Amino acid sequence: MATLLDLIVTLLTSVVRLVVVFTTEVALRQPLDPLALISLAVGTVFTAASLGVFGYLVAGALFEALGLELSSLGRSPPPEHR
Repeated sequence: MATLLDLIVTLLTSVVRLVVVFTTEVALRQPLDPLALISLAVGTVFTAASLGVFGYLVAGALFEALGLELSSLGRSPPPEHR
């Protein structure tokens, strides 16, 4: 029977193995293709940025659902609405 810890360990080892295989067999294959490296870097940046924004939104929704008050990065409400 698989436990939550087994799932997390398997997931993390798979991610590490994926990064190693992707780096050695895709990004650094011979001959080096500069266009492929640039497209790989741009895709990585887009993916990381979208995951970061999504994670920020999910964390904000979770904190709001739990009733936790965090300072806002945006504008503050007018003084009469506080």
